[in-house]
Amino acid sequence: MNDSPLQSDDRAAIAMAMVNALPFATDGLPGIGGTIKATPAHFIVEERLPYATCGEGEHVYVTFRRSGWNTADAARVMQRALGLAPADVGWGGRKDRTAVVVQTLSFRCGVKAPLDTVQKALAELPFEILDMQRHRNKIKTGHVASNHFTIVVSAPCADALPRAQAIAQRLKATGVPNFYGPQRFGHGMRNIQDGLALFSPGRKGRKDAFLISAVQSALFNIWLRLRMENGNYRRLLNGDIVKKTDTGGMFCVEDLDVDTERFDRGEITYTGPIYGFKMKPAQAAAGEREMALLDRFGLALADFKPFRAPGSRREAILELTDLEIAPVDDGLQFAFTLPSGAYATTVMREFTRSA
Repeated sequence: MNDSPLQSDDRAAIAMAMVNALPFATDGLPGIGGTIKATPAHFIVEERLPYATCGEGEHVYVTFRRSGWNTADAARVMQRALGLAPADVGWGGRKDRTAVVVQTLSFRCGVKAPLDTVQKALAELPFEILDMQRHRNKIKTGHVASNHFTIVVSAPCADALPRAQAIAQRLKATGVPNFYGPQRFGHGMRNIQDGLALFSPGRKGRKDAFLISAVQSALFNIWLRLRMENGNYRRLLNGDIVKKTDTGGMFCVEDLDVDTERFDRGEITYTGPIYGFKMKPAQAAAGEREMALLDRFGLALADFKPFRAPGSRREAILELTDLEIAPVDDGLQFAFTLPSGAYATTVMREFTRSA
């Protein structure tokens, strides 16, 4: 990718092409092939909240298992069964329809509503109710600590297990590039094209938060792709904004030698740009690269303000601390936990070698 600014007609095509061909942390190792989600039971995700319920309050937290329903549709039928308004329902994140999902939603039923009445109202719905607890607060977007995945890759190659073990060993050393998954960008990556079109002259007044987030996600993926291609995936740069792995505190790299030692020990990890008008930019060499990419696509941080997109920082590398791989009748089973906002498909592409 050269440094000349892209024409507005070209930037969507370039962005889509770059997001469609992302590099691997495990280049040089053969993949296992196979199919993910041959059945919904081959993709199980269990959501974990960042806090425990207190046992009192007007909100009822319902933990349930579902398949064949997305989060919004499941929430809607449960809300109607309980006779509540849409604003009375809360969830931490959206989960896939083609999967078996264990998720917790909150319902503002009031402090006097008996739990057995709530249970009875939901009994006829096609969900397995696993638990109900009271809490004082509504679950809001982002109130997810992590997601645990159990994924079966069906019909992999004959020597899939040793191949998968070799890939896992490499990822233990390199971590997984924290790319946004393809589901973020829609069919044919149309969300990138439609999102970038919102920044064009004459489109003032139209605000679509989801499409803007797709643009932010695509730019992050491109930024990380370029960092990998430039040989900077496993090294810090002057001015990087890094995050402490224990406390989550963030700071700017000023002493590269000292912070590189901390990075190598796993005490800190660097973050990438989720561009927005309030984003904390990197400085020095790292900052120059971030701003050069944004300028290349004809954008500036201030351009995100009309869309109320403040921006943020995203960890660039995922560490798989609990990855387990085992043979099963249908193929190979992978089990691991990811922080909120990370994509299991990003992990699995390293094994299957699908884009």
